[in-house]
Amino acid sequence: MTMSQPESQQFSDLLKRASEFFMGGGEVQKTLSRLAERLDAESIDYALAGALALGRHGLVRFTQDVDVLLTPEGLEKFRQRLVGRGYVPTFSGARKSFRDTETQVRIEFLTTGEYPGDGKPKPVVFPDPAEAAT
Repeated sequence: MTMSQPESQQFSDLLKRASEFFMGGGEVQKTLSRLAERLDAESIDYALAGALALGRHGLVRFTQDVDVLLTPEGLEKFRQRLVGRGYVPTFSGARKSFRDTETQVRIEFLTTGEYPGDGKPKPVVFPDPAEAAT
């Protein structure tokens, strides 16, 4: 089986992005670094979640987005102070999904008190990032 030129180019692009990611210099890491600086500057407590958080604990896996835990108040501060200043909603009406305008990487926010997965009540809820961050 051979790949057509566009498929071959897509595969090459994916390999390049994966290589940059695993070397720590990919767009996802740039997005995280920039976001962390901005959240710190705005005094918004946050905790890293998802694949990037797993990587910090030794289970490195390729991802194409940044998942961050905020309080509802922190998310509102983010919307008021940073949306339109380097971050835009991923779609019209998006409340917790944004895109970094520089890197085009998606940022997904989880909020304190919500239930993971399907959002239905269960014994586990997302904690306050000020208490959960390490």
